Amino acid sequence: MYEKVNANESMKIFTELLSVPSPTGREELVAAKILEIAARWGYQGEQDYAGNVVIRVKGNGKSKHSTMFSAHMDEIGLVVTRIEPDGRLCIHKLGGTLPWKLGERPIEILTDNRDTIIGVASYGAGHSMVGQISVDWSNMRVITGLSVEQLKEKGVRVGSVAVLPRNHVGPILFGTEEDPMIAAWTYDDRMGCANLLRVLKTMKAENLVPNCDMTFAFSKQEEVKGNGIKPLVIRELPDVLICVDGGTPFPGSNITADANAGPICLTKDKLADYSFDVILAMKAAAKAVGQELQFGVTDVAYTDASLALQSGGPLRVGHIGFVRENSHGFEVLRYSMLDKFFNVLYSFVKTFIP
Repeated sequence: MYEKVNANESMKIFTELLSVPSPTGREELVAAKILEIAARWGYQGEQDYAGNVVIRVKGNGKSKHSTMFSAHMDEIGLVVTRIEPDGRLCIHKLGGTLPWKLGERPIEILTDNRDTIIGVASYGAGHSMVGQISVDWSNMRVITGLSVEQLKEKGVRVGSVAVLPRNHVGPILFGTEEDPMIAAWTYDDRMGCANLLRVLKTMKAENLVPNCDMTFAFSKQEEVKGNGIKPLVIRELPDVLICVDGGTPFPGSNITADANAGPICLTKDKLADYSFDVILAMKAAAKAVGQELQFGVTDVAYTDASLALQSGGPLRVGHIGFVRENSHGFEVLRYSMLDKFFNVLYSFVKTFIP
């Protein structure tokens, strides 16, 4: 069952990227995985001193202006804020999630020894919480079964980061055979990375030379206000930056994740207005492959593109994203969105002249 889903190129790359942890600040494993995947298709990627991954593609000279596509490598995680005398870990969010999104489940802590240990998130005895309306991070502890000294020996300290164990992140397939649902812990932004890699693979297979010099960037630390993309664009100085990241049905918007819905194109977010000419080019690229975009405006979110614009790097910015539901937790995407999203993105790469 679901053979076509598992055979989908975006899905295959996405699943491979999910296989390694990548909390904000500890993206080294997924960065190595991205470089490994790109090398299979003949690309010589590089990693800057900050840890961002960059893959360069020379253009045909139709435009002197350069374009960067960016997807962030980091996933939402947790950070240890205190270690109690009995070895329990007090934790807080690393990125935009909420404690009830995690529930009580296994947690994988990344150690200074470049290893991991397993604990279990706990809110304590259920009887003591009867009638409690909400929980916050102060309620949560991670039970490790280790003493303070044992944790220190294993390389766990205040500031250590954690994620869900890899066998808990998915992907999980359910629903109809024709257009099933694909669930995974924080698509944000492994699916963007997977599609940039799929674009690179397809460009190589089709011998595509773009209309300008292009850089495909896989950035660090988007979840902590773009601490990867900001220095990257200042160094690289792309004329255009296209953020490749997901979107959700924002409250009050017309965006939907229904079966007939197309990818999302943000036109304004919490930090910036996106460039009019880039929006029109994205709209034309979608039309060329028979897709209609969903346009989004939000004052509750931002992307690497708007963060980079504030830093003074790119001159123009744009966005293209897949639509998923239930964000910043166990997120859900329709299978039919995979190729819709890729087809629009690749159409833009083929046709864009900045």
